[in-house]
Amino acid sequence: MRRGRTAASQPADLQQPESGAARGNVVTLPGRRRRGSQVPSDALTVREMLGLDAMRGARIIAGANGLDRLVRRMNVMTVPNIVRWTKQDEFLLTTGYPLPRDPAAFCQLIDQLAANGLAGLGVKQDEYLAEVPQSAADQADRIGFPIVVIPPSSPLDDVLSQTFETIVNRQTAALARRQQIHDAFLRVALAGGGLARLSDELADVLPGADVVICDPAGHQLAATTRSGRESVPAFRDSCGRVLGCFLTAGAREDAHSGAHWVAAVIRAGDMQHGFVLAITGPQGLPAVAALAVEQAALVAALEITRDLAVLAVEQQFASNTLHDLVTGTSADMDHALARAMRFGWNLQRPLAVLVARQCGDHGDGPAREQEAAALRAVELWTSAVRDRDSDAAVAGFATELVAIVGAGDAAGLGRKVHADMAASTGRAYSVGVSQAAAGPQEIPRLYEEARVALQAGLRLSGSGAVTSFAELGLYRLISNVSEAELRAFVQDTLGPVLGLPEPGRTDLLTSLSVLSGTRFNVAESARILHYHYNTMRYRMTKLERMLGDFADDAAAALRIGVALQILRMYEISGDSLRSLP
Repeated sequence: MRRGRTAASQPADLQQPESGAARGNVVTLPGRRRRGSQVPSDALTVREMLGLDAMRGARIIAGANGLDRLVRRMNVMTVPNIVRWTKQDEFLLTTGYPLPRDPAAFCQLIDQLAANGLAGLGVKQDEYLAEVPQSAADQADRIGFPIVVIPPSSPLDDVLSQTFETIVNRQTAALARRQQIHDAFLRVALAGGGLARLSDELADVLPGADVVICDPAGHQLAATTRSGRESVPAFRDSCGRVLGCFLTAGAREDAHSGAHWVAAVIRAGDMQHGFVLAITGPQGLPAVAALAVEQAALVAALEITRDLAVLAVEQQFASNTLHDLVTGTSADMDHALARAMRFGWNLQRPLAVLVARQCGDHGDGPAREQEAAALRAVELWTSAVRDRDSDAAVAGFATELVAIVGAGDAAGLGRKVHADMAASTGRAYSVGVSQAAAGPQEIPRLYEEARVALQAGLRLSGSGAVTSFAELGLYRLISNVSEAELRAFVQDTLGPVLGLPEPGRTDLLTSLSVLSGTRFNVAESARILHYHYNTMRYRMTKLERMLGDFADDAAAALRIGVALQILRMYEISGDSLRSLP
């Protein structure tokens, strides 16, 4: 038979505490410790339970690797078929009377109790069971299910009462701590402290943890760092965005990096605004971390919802005023300028206009989420512009972000703001920059120039470009012509070539484009296209038969060059050549 080691026979560092030791001390016994985590506030471990006065002299005879199993409730085995009456995280006490006498049945009971999630089995040996069968002890060792022999001097009712008392005391302390956390976060909500104050408060509740409040894509909204730089594993990418693997609600642990973190979703109704994240290193987070982060996420939802409501009103007023400035008549301009002064906009100086538009499809998701995302984009746009020009007039329209800035280096400012928007949102934006003007009366013209530059940039460079109206050259003229007129001009100029079947049409258009670029130098064009000179000469002749003599006709050559540039604009913007009439 397997013999358990008594407390008196254990080494000094494994002995039970002496009489009079504080109740709840942890008995140091063999087995795994809970690395990097804390015991939940409504439970204690089997290891801690063995440190109670009522368990003095108890012996762990099997399953020492399961000493960190959680005990949330107690039960007493009075009948052999006890399994169906047991619950998760329950410690089962018994005498020898109801236990199976057959070793195989005892092993089966151990397996069933472990499968039900029990914390362990406490056996008080008597005349019905002098020793736990060796096979059952071996089975308990294999599955890490603790079997504890309770000494005859420890009444089971004392074990029950002391264990219940410890759990209830912990729950009482936890409720008091929860109330403290609730009150602290409630003060933040009532005082309007904002996300930064909320982040600081959560960091005070969780010493040693880094706290981040971010939007659904991981972009930081607020953060507090209270840990040493080396103690918390990296959880951001090179752009400062929280890595996606950390943005999952609940408590997580990464054994490879040693990171422990708790994340909660910031949710208001059916809208998800982001996450609250508390992360630390191998030392782990306190048991209250999950509750604290959940409470912080609730307050964050209130803060964000309130901020969005205020922001929507402010942005609506700013948008209306800016819209009047960029589209109003001279009669309306004075009134709009008076309102602009209330926003701190300085328009009595040389000015330029920026217009930005998000590229791609951004209409997915519920309408309320789209509205929140649009408000967030205007907020980021406003911040990015006013960080570099505090006197700028900034607002958002239905599909555009607009800013009236100082004319000093508007193109350079546009490039910097463009980079900020891409980094903050992870989305591509196209930006158009107008020319400069002396004063506010020219704002409507500047706005149209910026929009023309934006549209031309989309056609010439694709999405995500910053385009200045002053640098458009020929495209400034083309952009002012209606699309129908441009298509008609291309058809009139290049119609015979456009009507050819593929691949002949594309080959001849390529040859014509290269010839136009070399001023119809056949030898140079043949070298660029890697054709034989005679092949290039044949193509030149074929093109002149279809389009007329253009090599020696400057007007015809110019007309063909312009038509080719229009085609290029359509190709970049994604229009098919076949869509031309």
